[in-house]
Amino acid sequence: MSDFYHKAPEFKTIDKIDFLPVEKTSLDNGVPVFTLRAGSQDVTKLDIQFPAGAVQAGIPLVASTTANLMQEGTKGKTSMQISEMIDFFGAYINSQTYHHQTIFTVLCLTRHLPEMLELIHDIITRPAFPEHEYDLYLKKKKEEFIFEGEKVKTIATRQFGETIFGADHPYGRQLKEEHFEKISLDQIKDFHRSQYQPEHAKIFVAGQPGDQLQPLLNKYFGKGQAVKTDDNEMVPPVMPASGKFISIKKDNAMQTALRIGRPLFNNHHPDFIPLQVLNTILGGYFGSRLMTSVREEKGLTYGIGSFIMPLMHSGVWGISSEVAGESRDKAIEAIFGEFDKLRSTPVPEDELQMVKNYMMGEMLRNFDGPFSTADIYRTLQEYGMDFDFYQKMIDYIREVSAEEIRKTAERYLRREDFWIVAAGM
Repeated sequence: MSDFYHKAPEFKTIDKIDFLPVEKTSLDNGVPVFTLRAGSQDVTKLDIQFPAGAVQAGIPLVASTTANLMQEGTKGKTSMQISEMIDFFGAYINSQTYHHQTIFTVLCLTRHLPEMLELIHDIITRPAFPEHEYDLYLKKKKEEFIFEGEKVKTIATRQFGETIFGADHPYGRQLKEEHFEKISLDQIKDFHRSQYQPEHAKIFVAGQPGDQLQPLLNKYFGKGQAVKTDDNEMVPPVMPASGKFISIKKDNAMQTALRIGRPLFNNHHPDFIPLQVLNTILGGYFGSRLMTSVREEKGLTYGIGSFIMPLMHSGVWGISSEVAGESRDKAIEAIFGEFDKLRSTPVPEDELQMVKNYMMGEMLRNFDGPFSTADIYRTLQEYGMDFDFYQKMIDYIREVSAEEIRKTAERYLRREDFWIVAAGM
């Protein structure tokens, strides 16, 4: 039998990722278009981004309600007609609202781009905002909000944002039941009018959009004059809570939800990439220190993990878990115990190599295909960055030593820098 069947595949470390090329163009009015032409199917995905996030709205619920209601009828089509048209062409249209922007996504066969661009232009520029759809939407969202608010993990998550950033900070401001009574349809219409002009857009395209992409985009989004937006003045410094431990009792709760974290910085900071490695070791994958210690060895939880989330003007490092109420304090001490180990003792070489391999593999997986690559590129563009950021990450992961990681932990894993939110028993 050939040696082919007896030899393990050769192991190779990753030196670089061959990122898909990005074609950068502008429409007649200066609206930027970023295109990744790749894939074997004649399918196109468009992300049309507007400066219409929660920060610009200033009031919880306004930005997301506006985006969702825009799809519930235009001045020329009812909600049912829009749905039927999307189904007829086998397409997909959706919106996602974030802190600083709302993104409308269109996914369709390339040959149906003319019809889908006409439809999304109609949705964006001529929404009807029917009052009965507005009332139905708010009623449903309020019911969902109240239902979710009974869960300890939701209580902890909402309080955690408020605790880390401050109750009045755009990143910490939380939706409350009272906001459902304060919001009005006039606010929705005003927000749409100010934020959803075609010339405010940034457009990201992935797939095989064909040769008619530019003329089509110009037809619908190329008029007027492109507008550069800046919301720096809307985001003040973070104001974390003065108390480092916040406990919220919930009657009849079976568990306690824990959220432990600290304010951080975004991906422009020189320590952001080192912290990505440290966070992976701590709680960023299934074989992490927290999973091994708190879950497997001590049996205090079914699941625990840590995350780093960059934001335009800040960031957060957090740990999330749900534990039995009587195990709350033991779990907290176990978590901080892992902090102390990482601060005092270099990571063993075999563990470090496993984490390096995991992180490299995850990056390769994330860049698998034009759609996911375009999503990453769009996020990088929000921070004024490009794929060089990930090449720097690859270079750092390949070369970082256990002692460098320990020194990073010494600077950033100090117990006194972290806030604790516990909701439940």
